[in-house]
Formats: sequence, C-alpha cells, structure tokens
Amino acid sequence: MEGIPDSPRRRVLKRGAVLVGGLAGFGLLSRGTTEAVTGARAPGSGALTFTIHGRNWQTTYPDRRRGVLPAQGERSTTFGQLFTRATDAAGKVGEFYASAFAFGAPFGPSAVAAASMEMHQFNLADGTIVGMGTLASLTGGESVHAIIGGTGRYEGASGSYTARQSPVELGGDGTAEFSFTITLRSA
Repeated sequence: MEGIPDSPRRRVLKRGAVLVGGLAGFGLLSRGTTEAVTGARAPGSGALTFTIHGRNWQTTYPDRRRGVLPAQGERSTTFGQLFTRATDAAGKVGEFYASAFAFGAPFGPSAVAAASMEMHQFNLADGTIVGMGTLASLTGGESVHAIIGGTGRYEGASGSYTARQSPVELGGDGTAEFSFTITLRSA
C-alpha cells in the first residue's frame, strides 16, 4: 500500500492487531497445556455431570495463625489446582479460586446453619464456572453450591455442585472434590 501515509491512528491499529494476535496465540498455546474437562450427560435429563479433584488446597486468612478458625466477619481466600483424577498429576484441567466471609453460625448449630459464604471461580481449560454457596463447617464436610454462570463451554450454565474441601491450614490434607450437575443454555 504505497502512497498511504502512516498516521498515528494507523500505527495504533497495527500495534493493536499484533497485540490481539499475540494474545490469541498465547491463549491457544496455554490451552494446549491442560486437558479439557470431560463429562457425561445424565440419562434423560440433558444435564452434564462430572467430578474434578483439587490438590495443593490452601486457605489464607489475614492476621490469623494456621489452625485457628476465623471469627465472625473475617474474610479468607482459597486456591488450588484441579485435576481429572485425585492421583493423576498429568491430568490438570484448571485452577480454583475462592473468597469467603465467616458467619460463625450466629443462630447456633442446626441443619441450616452457615459457618461461611463462599464465591468460587473454576478456571478450566474449556471455560470458567462461577458458583456460590455456604459452608456448614469450616473444617470439612460436604456443601452444596449454586452455579451462577460460566464462560466458554459453560456459557449460560446453571445447576449445582457438591464440594468437599480440606485445606491444610484448617487441619485438612490439602485436597478437594467437586461433583457438578450442569444445565447448559441451548443454542
């Protein structure tokens, strides 16, 4: 394209195109380093079901020693790596991030008491899943969370999942397990 002056706007557009191309290339390369989550459709329901396992599970509380449970109103973060199997180091499918606020079961122990509320982010090779729910206990046990959205393969996702988290800082073994039942928005 001889004769077309290289204006500042044109230079910015060229740089933007190179940046977008580079980011797209990086995204494709980084997705190649992890496996996609595979799941089965539940018979007769159309729901996608699968289980993923967490390792290197850690919870951090500002200004709190390891092993000491949080007080009402305190916040925390949790993170770990996600795998297709509990023992397969090569099957990494993503990473997990969460934020939580402690309630401390203010009305006493019961079947509906909540120790804390958590917001979960599952960064998976084929998209993200966002979930939210409460924990009955900070020291383990099963909790049920609502799926409130997703991206990529999980765009428009709804449903729920059970979570078992065992962070080292609260006396656990550093593992987790999540079992999903997802309804995807139809195209």
